[in-house]
Amino acid sequence: MSSLDTVAEQIDKGFWKYGHLIFTGFYLLPIMINFANLTANNIFMSLALYIAFIMLYVKAINCQDTDTTKLVIAMLLVCFSATFYTSGTPTLFGFVAYIVGYAYSKLQRIFSALVVILTVLLSAYIGDIAKVEYFLAISLILCAALFSYGIAAKREQQYKIREQENATQLEQLAAIAERERIARDLHDILGHSLSSIALKAELANKLNQGERYTQANTEIAQVAELARQLLSDVRSAVSDLKQLNLASQISQLKQRLIEQGFEADFNVKLNALPAKVEGIASLIIKEVVTNLLRHSSTKKCIISITQNQQQLIINVIDHAPGSSIKPGNGLNGIKERAEQLDGKATFTCEDNFSLNVMLPLTAKGF
Repeated sequence: MSSLDTVAEQIDKGFWKYGHLIFTGFYLLPIMINFANLTANNIFMSLALYIAFIMLYVKAINCQDTDTTKLVIAMLLVCFSATFYTSGTPTLFGFVAYIVGYAYSKLQRIFSALVVILTVLLSAYIGDIAKVEYFLAISLILCAALFSYGIAAKREQQYKIREQENATQLEQLAAIAERERIARDLHDILGHSLSSIALKAELANKLNQGERYTQANTEIAQVAELARQLLSDVRSAVSDLKQLNLASQISQLKQRLIEQGFEADFNVKLNALPAKVEGIASLIIKEVVTNLLRHSSTKKCIISITQNQQQLIINVIDHAPGSSIKPGNGLNGIKERAEQLDGKATFTCEDNFSLNVMLPLTAKGF
């Protein structure tokens, strides 16, 4: 079974309801009205053919297209036979027309509809119906109405299938983008630290071979410190992946700065954000705070996060000389994340270090 068939089957579980079969009860009206004038054989055959039709109909609406034709022919034969016992068969012909409208393609529908009409005509004249004109009028009206309804139901199902497929594709694309983002984050976190650990370990080994044990021990101690810091960064990254809510992220990062002795002035004015913007903004704010913790000499900063109808604006000022700062993994990562949303990130290094990030709220793909 193809993926399309699987989707269709899942939709049909909720799409097909058998409550509409209550309308086939109109087939029984002539029997109930003329019950006293009918023979036992007439009543028995009418009910037996009705039950047979219901069973065929239920099977038809749940079968594959390749099997539908046989069932449609069987239902038409039941309707034709039932006409000899009751005049209530226009209702059943209408339900056959519904199956024809639902199950077949355009050309098949036309041919099958003609077959249904021909069977109605044969039933009306061979079945010796008392009022043929009423029988034909009711049959053809019901067939036309339910045939159209069957076409509409088929289109609705196809629309739901396409909608489900589109949703699945979007989920897959989102998963791919998320994996790429996680890979980039891990590279940013692990790349520099692991390179430093490797270099210091090699240096410690050479110093040890040269019997410069004091210097070797110093390098080993630095390796241990780098490893502890890296472990902390990885744990923090995992925590961020679990929850990227911007408001909670800002609150946690503000507390983290205060615990490290910072005088941090936060100016945050936010409304509801698109999920993708919120996720990217959370990662940018985290990277900003990480850079402040690592490089700020005065531990005084201002972080402003505001938005208007077009964009989210992040401004960061570190009250420390920044003339010697060069863009590394942190700043480059911020610029790359902003560019994912067609935004931009700029920074200046003069008397103070200043970072400005603008993220559009109406970028393509939202």
